[in-house]
Amino acid sequence: MEAAFPTGTLPVSAVATHELPQLALHARPPVSHRLVHHALATVAAGLGNSGGVGYSPLVIVGPAGSGKSRLLAEWFVQHSRAAADRRTPAAAIMWDGRSLGRDLTSALSQTTIDRLHERFVSSQLIIIDGVEQISAWDAQRVLAHLFDAATAAGTTFVATLRIHPIACTSLEPSLASRLAGGLVVAMPPAATTRCQGEADAAGHRREITIRRVIGATARQQGLLPADLVGPSRCRQVSHARGLAMYLARRLTSQSLQSIGSAFGGRDHTTVLHGIRVTELRRSLDAGLAAEIDGLIETLVRR
Repeated sequence: MEAAFPTGTLPVSAVATHELPQLALHARPPVSHRLVHHALATVAAGLGNSGGVGYSPLVIVGPAGSGKSRLLAEWFVQHSRAAADRRTPAAAIMWDGRSLGRDLTSALSQTTIDRLHERFVSSQLIIIDGVEQISAWDAQRVLAHLFDAATAAGTTFVATLRIHPIACTSLEPSLASRLAGGLVVAMPPAATTRCQGEADAAGHRREITIRRVIGATARQQGLLPADLVGPSRCRQVSHARGLAMYLARRLTSQSLQSIGSAFGGRDHTTVLHGIRVTELRRSLDAGLAAEIDGLIETLVRR
């Protein structure tokens, strides 16, 4: 799990007294997260309003560590408390993917799907954090059918995934198509994930330099450091160069201008383009996301 939050289900009436640790419910969101906050606010405003504006499903996509689980947990508690204050009778249910997967598998084996069906269609809001954690395809197919029934009954769905539903090969096609049929918003890695390395045994912090980032990225991609700082525009080199720029921006305190200078005197707009392309590729490619995480671990721990 990316963040600690209650697993299983919580009716609105029970959430009013439930506390999650260290929540900042009213903090001003980062610029990169404002679209997600706007979408969640629109969902909340549309609940229970026939003909109101809303999104269902709303799918928040972002890599591990982007903060989507924590954000969703904060919003769930905030919304649930507000609903309790208004004495709203309808239930809001929150699952993490593993818990829901277990419930679906159990219902299949014990032929108690009708009970889950009743919970789905009687709920006003259903939140599923980490849909890809439902590993069994038969469970995913059942979820797709429950999704249809609940949506027809007016239930709103909010879910999170690491990559876009259509690009997520671990999702059964019928479920992927339903998740992709609503609003999909990206949540990029939080700026707070930048780091400057770890302290060594003597307590001295080992600095991560742009030169180290270039060297590690080149080795991982089967290239030479000179390739990344040189003029080549071939696809492999361009992707590797963008990846190194992304890591340099994330792991060092250097400005875009300084990063561009280290990459053969490129300007800051080229660096920004490389970073954005890498962020997009990461959000759509789980394999690349794993490679990036491995590079970060190598650089931080070396």
